[in-house]
Amino acid sequence: MIHIVLGMHKSGTTLVSQILHHSGIDMGDFDESVSYDRGNKHERASVLALDMDILGAPDDEVLDLGVRGPLQLSEAQRARMREIIADGQARHADWGFKDPRLTLVYDLWAQELPPHRLIAVYRDPAEAWPRFKWRGRRLYHTNFARAAAFLDRWHEHNDCLLRLAGEPDRNILFLSYHELMSGDAELQRLRDFVGRDLADRRQSGLYRGRPHPDVFLRAASWWRDRRTGRPAAAVLADLDAARR
Repeated sequence: MIHIVLGMHKSGTTLVSQILHHSGIDMGDFDESVSYDRGNKHERASVLALDMDILGAPDDEVLDLGVRGPLQLSEAQRARMREIIADGQARHADWGFKDPRLTLVYDLWAQELPPHRLIAVYRDPAEAWPRFKWRGRRLYHTNFARAAAFLDRWHEHNDCLLRLAGEPDRNILFLSYHELMSGDAELQRLRDFVGRDLADRRQSGLYRGRPHPDVFLRAASWWRDRRTGRPAAAVLADLDAARR
């Protein structure tokens, strides 16, 4: 069975991929001596490279990553996708992949994938924002624009997840990163979904970015809510409803 982890950057997708990988579901080839902060995001390299190619992403700058038009696969990209899937199927009974960018291009993957499970991870933007905020003096003044871009990306990714929740044929589990780090019930839900015992890879010291007052995020949220009429709280409520 193929397991695919979706969700916005800094929303817990790496932790879920790590849990699956250490529980016998192959999520890629990783150097486990390399920490998360030093670059080990438990992402299958071939999937990451293809997703960036599909999105036309010149670099790894998350805040500039939005989808700017209809996406489609070239014949070369489709061939690469089929090769990745065929290789995984040939080598592993249970395997998968994770890449936050995959949330934006999943519909293209769905055209080629055999039956699979989706795990959608979400997080309050107030928790994730500190990981994107510029803290140095030199560019501190750019934080309003960064917060606005961050919210655009957060809404874009999570709207993709909610659209999948509305498709009854999808085999999908929604997980709250906050709940996953706050107790054992969410880990049990994941265990039941994949049908196997799981290695608990949670580390409380890596649960960073808890909500706190931030003038940039508040201002950007107020501005975005005026333009769109859909605050993050409404999206979170819909995600919580999908999770139940």
